[in-house]
Amino acid sequence: MAEQISRWVISFITSAGVLTLLAFLTRSTLAKFFTKSVEHHFEKKFEKFKAEIRDNEKELEQIRTFMSSARRDRDSALQSKRFEAAESLLRARQLISEFSGLADYLKILKIDEIIKSNSDPKITNFIKALTDPFNIDEKLKTFKEIDRTLPNLYLSERTIKTFEAYETIILNAVTIMKLLSLPGLKIDPNLFNKEKMKSMIIDLYPQSQAGFEQYGDNHVFHLTMYFYTQILNELRNELLGTGNMMKDTEAAANLARDTRNAHINILNSLENNDIPVSIINNPDAK
Repeated sequence: MAEQISRWVISFITSAGVLTLLAFLTRSTLAKFFTKSVEHHFEKKFEKFKAEIRDNEKELEQIRTFMSSARRDRDSALQSKRFEAAESLLRARQLISEFSGLADYLKILKIDEIIKSNSDPKITNFIKALTDPFNIDEKLKTFKEIDRTLPNLYLSERTIKTFEAYETIILNAVTIMKLLSLPGLKIDPNLFNKEKMKSMIIDLYPQSQAGFEQYGDNHVFHLTMYFYTQILNELRNELLGTGNMMKDTEAAANLARDTRNAHINILNSLENNDIPVSIINNPDAK
C-alpha cells in the first residue's frame, strides 16, 4: 500500500514537473513567436509609413515646383501687361504733349488783359494765329480714342496721377486758348479757376506750393516739363526699379528752349496783328 502511494506521488510529481516544464517551454516559444510577429508587423507598418512619407514629400515637391512655375508664369504675364500699359501711357503722353506749346504761350500772355480786349478782332486774330497750327479739334479727337484701360489696371496709382496732372495742365491750356480764339465770345475770368488743379499738383509735387504763392495760378504752366519728365521717371522706377531717366539739366534746357520759341512766336504774331506788347509778361519774370 505504501509502495503504491509512493509510486503515485512520484508519478504525480513527475507529471507535474513535465507539465510545468512543458508550460514553461511553450510559454517561452509562444512569447518569442508573438514578439517576432509583432516586430514583423510593426516593421511592415513602419516601412509603409516611411514609403508614404517619401511619396508625400515627392508630391509636395511637385506641388512646390508647380506653384513656383505658376508664379513665374503669372509674374511674367503681369510684367508683360505692365510694359504694354506703359507703352499705351507713353503714346498718350506723346500725343497730348503736342499741345505743350499752348501752355508755353500762357506763361507769357496776360490772360486777364486779353479777356478785357476779347471783343477786339485784332486780339481774336492774334490768338487764332497762335492756336491754328496745333490743329486742336482733330488731335483732341485722336487723343480721346486712346484706350486707357491697361494703364489704369496695371500701373501704380502714383504713375496714373502723375499723368493725370500733366494731362489736366495741358487740357486746361488748350481750353483757355481755344476759347480766347473764338470771336465775340464773352468770357468769365472765373471760368479759368485753377484751385482744384493746384491742389492735385501740390499733392504730387509739394515744392510747387511756394511757386503758386509767389507767382499765382499761372505758375501751373511752368510745371509742364516737370510732369512730362516725371511720367517717364515713374514708369522707369515702377518697371525697372531705377532712378530718373532724364537729368534735371536736360529738362531745364528743354524748358528754356520751348519758352524762348513761344516768346518769339508771340512777338511775331503781335507785330503782324499790330498789337502792343503790353498784353504779355516780361520774359524774365515768371
